[in-house]
This record gives sequence, C-alpha cells and structure tokens, in this order.
Amino acid sequence: MMRFKTYLFEGRRLFRFDDLKDGKQIIPKPQKYAFDSDGSGSGNIDKYDPPKDATIKTGLFADEYHRVLPYATPRSTRFIVTGQRTKKSKPTIHFDKKDKDKIMSHVTSLSQYGEQQGFKKTKTDEFFREGDKTPRPMSQKIIKNPLEHISKHYEIKFVDDLDDHKAKLDANKTHYEAEGEFD
Repeated sequence: MMRFKTYLFEGRRLFRFDDLKDGKQIIPKPQKYAFDSDGSGSGNIDKYDPPKDATIKTGLFADEYHRVLPYATPRSTRFIVTGQRTKKSKPTIHFDKKDKDKIMSHVTSLSQYGEQQGFKKTKTDEFFREGDKTPRPMSQKIIKNPLEHISKHYEIKFVDDLDDHKAKLDANKTHYEAEGEFD
C-alpha cells in the first residue's frame, strides 16, 4: 500500500515502454500525435496520415501498467486482444508466430511516472502529457523478457497468421482491440 505522502507526490502510477538505444536507458522524447476531432483516437503522425480535422499535439503517452504491457514488444509488432479482464480471467493477446523470435530478443526500458508530473486522462482513457519537455521518470527498469511481463496480465497466444485470425474474429463478430496495420 502506498503511503499518503507518496500518493500526494506520485498520484496514480503511470508507465511506458521505450526501446533502448545502444543498450542504455533513455529519457523518452516527446513526439507529435494527431488527435481525432472528437477525441476518440490518436496516433503518432510519423506512423500514419492523420485526418484533416485532427488536432496535432506534442507530448508523451503513459498509462496503467496492464494497459502498456503489449508495448514491451518491438513497436512494429502487431497484436490483437480478445476477452475481458475479470477477477477470474485475463484477456488474451494474440501475436503472429513469425514475430516470436523478434519479441523474445527484444530488450526494452520500462519507465514509471506519477500522474502529478503533468499527465492528463484523455477521452480514450490513456494519459498524455502535452509539451516539448519530458519529465524525468521516477524509476526505470530494463526488461529482457517481454513475454514474462506481458503474461502477468494477459494470456499469450501465437497464431499462424494474424491477418487470417483477425478475419475470423470479424466473421464471428467477436469484439477485439488491435494494434498495427492489417490486410
């Protein structure tokens, strides 16, 4: 349990994963993101072409630990999450089998922040700190086995073809969340 004094300083603990540069921990740099006009979504403008009515903001995303865990994988890794988190079950995260070696050899840095460091909750329930300067993480830890950390809050499944798997979920009208470009 967090002490009251610690809570006042840190508030909600927020996390993010960043790739290491030359095997060293880094202070993440703010990036430019496009936010949909209704606030229902966002994306890094280096990775996709934003809609014309999007608002561009510079800043840094962070979130609760279980929500950022999939990003312990390399940034280009696509995934699908099915199921709901309950007291008795975890959602399942699906990866493509061809990405397993890339995921297992990935080393990343987990940074911890406090909500009081300027992070505000967005309409998508993520946390964003707007601005050109990055706050110093309260702590950082190198993660050498991403799947070990992901398995704390997700069942992990590797499928033969993630595009085919998504098509089957669509055909069965199964609810899921996906990250990355799909056919």
